[in-house]
Amino acid sequence: MNREMNSRDRKVVFITLVLLAVAILAIMGSLATTGATPERQIKRRWGLTENQMSEIRQLVERYRRGEISLANLESEMLSNFREWGIIPPPNIPIPDIELFYTAKSVISTVNVALVSILLLIYLDVYRKTKAQFALGLIIFSLVLLFYTLSSNPFMQMLFGFRAFGLGPFAMLPDAFTFVALIILLYLSLK
Repeated sequence: MNREMNSRDRKVVFITLVLLAVAILAIMGSLATTGATPERQIKRRWGLTENQMSEIRQLVERYRRGEISLANLESEMLSNFREWGIIPPPNIPIPDIELFYTAKSVISTVNVALVSILLLIYLDVYRKTKAQFALGLIIFSLVLLFYTLSSNPFMQMLFGFRAFGLGPFAMLPDAFTFVALIILLYLSLK
């Protein structure tokens, strides 16, 4: 009994260390984007070229010199965005966007690791027992893995998509999924 307890404790410690490592890597990856200047963040998020950034800088400079009004600046910027095929975000502060998407990136990446661990546990249970319930849990874990991968901002950026404007709703689904996965992992390790 004591040996079984030590084995389970070692698994819990190992899983915790893996999840911490994944969280730290996700934070570092997220900070690589959010730690950049607002201009660099905008360029990266919207995929603007140097020429497009130069046009934006010129418009802002004209506004600073008082040559155009704020309304004209906004109008010309929106016109340029439409011409470039870019849908600009609503007027929300960049730090809010970055905070919520940083949290979403970290939580979502940890969720991928959690689902992967659960999938390995269920594969091992199925290998040992050939139980239909374990097979159902494997299928459930695979679907959840596809969800966590597709909702991960790193994966979305990899395919060229950019999200903005959801505020805390950007991270809430992943936070709820995280809680559910922790409960499922706890129950699976018993």
